[in-house]
Amino acid sequence: MLKTLLFLLGSCCLLSAQDMPSTTPGKLLWRASLAALATANTLDVQSSWGKHELNPALAAPGATFGRENALIKLGMVGTLVGVEFLITRHRPSARLYRALGVINFGAAAAVGGTAIHNYTVANSTK
Repeated sequence: MLKTLLFLLGSCCLLSAQDMPSTTPGKLLWRASLAALATANTLDVQSSWGKHELNPALAAPGATFGRENALIKLGMVGTLVGVEFLITRHRPSARLYRALGVINFGAAAAVGGTAIHNYTVANSTK
């Protein structure tokens, strides 16, 4: 499943990169940051599956990470990406693209670090 998600993500990035020659400076950096953010969140979901969830926004007390939690996480990331698309659609500028790219890369690093930590934690279901 993870390989399929990463393949689809990579395909979308490659298809959207075809219109690059006429884009605003910084847009490629922003798109790469979206790919990094999506990949980090995919790894976080995969590494959290079946384990005790500490984030109260994603799970009830004592609950393990599962389908409902993954959908909540997907909704949160999707909302962030959607807001960024709306912002950049109406006011595209190199400075804005770079700022959003830095924010997304920072978030991807934090989520990726969490995913790495999750791989060291034993499953609750075992």
